[in-house]
Amino acid sequence: MRPVVSYVLIAVVAGFVGASFSQAPEIATKISERFSSEPADPAGFWTTPTVDGYGKIHYESDAAYKPAVGDSNKVVFQITKAENGPNDPNLGLQRVARVVNLYVASGVPADKLKFVVSVTGDGTPAMLNNAHYKKMFGIDNPNLKLISELRASGVDVSVCDQSVAFHHFQRDWIDKSVTHALSSPTTVSTLENQGYAFLAM
Repeated sequence: MRPVVSYVLIAVVAGFVGASFSQAPEIATKISERFSSEPADPAGFWTTPTVDGYGKIHYESDAAYKPAVGDSNKVVFQITKAENGPNDPNLGLQRVARVVNLYVASGVPADKLKFVVSVTGDGTPAMLNNAHYKKMFGIDNPNLKLISELRASGVDVSVCDQSVAFHHFQRDWIDKSVTHALSSPTTVSTLENQGYAFLAM
């Protein structure tokens, strides 16, 4: 009797599992639709008030912990990664642009910001001039316009020369808009000793 019961139970379970698998594509589609359909934001919801076209923000005037003109507004940002592909500006640089936009939207003039970006590690290729970036990735360097916009907002974008050497890049392969720093660790430590806040991007 027991073998018969076992066979029946196995058949029931197999039927349930089979039915579940047959519905799997439909379930997957419903889940995908649920999470991939983002609601559209109203016009003007996102803005880039200072770094034009980069680092979009949604500003709320009554939010807490806003920067103020009377603060030191000294920040050193360190970028060590290339989180996205070479076709788009480095996400770390885009986050720096967002911080600039947030500070200015909060009432701190761009000329009062003391921001330094220190790029090292896998972020280093973003600092290449257009010719060498194109040689490496086959496309124009999408970071150069963003670096130009950051510089126009008073942000100093620097590269770790130790990382340049480790990547076997020549010094003059780095774009002329980028400051050569002895290293990223010494940039961060030197500026922290001068009262800069540190943000890893």
